[in-house]
Amino acid sequence: MKAITTCMLALAAVTVLGCAATAGEHHSDQNKAKHADLDKFKALVGVWEMTGMPDEHGGTGPATVSYKITAGGNAVLETVFAGSEHEMVTLYYVEGDGLALTHYCMLGNRPHMRALATTEPNQIRFRCPEGEDRQLETEEHMHQATFTFVDADHLKSEWVLYKDGKPESTHASTFVRKKK
Repeated sequence: MKAITTCMLALAAVTVLGCAATAGEHHSDQNKAKHADLDKFKALVGVWEMTGMPDEHGGTGPATVSYKITAGGNAVLETVFAGSEHEMVTLYYVEGDGLALTHYCMLGNRPHMRALATTEPNQIRFRCPEGEDRQLETEEHMHQATFTFVDADHLKSEWVLYKDGKPESTHASTFVRKKK
């Protein structure tokens, strides 16, 4: 009887370990897919020159944008218009089963956006989830953003500003990596 009990316990242990290993492999595959988009932002690390938006933010020419990996490799911090009264930061990170961002805006709010499914392999599109932040939806805020990864040294972004719950304007920029 003792031998049967021992065999049953051993069989149960092997089953549990097998399930845990399979779950770990599945979790690992999901993590790889989730992190592929974050890796695109990680590849931006460094300093970039941005054209297209600076004039409306008080700049007189190309603005500097920097990207930095932070939080133990789990997030990318973007800083735009550093050192000016219009300085803004955006944090890109994995959330749940996809990529998300929080944009700390000069308008005094912080829209949270989630990446949308897209068929364009070189684009990542974000949008504020409807109904998630009703207060924000009543304010003027950045509501969606599209990033086009042209090549290792060129990036395009397009941010859509909402006002009164509707698109108000689009802010497009082109980024070129600064050479050291």
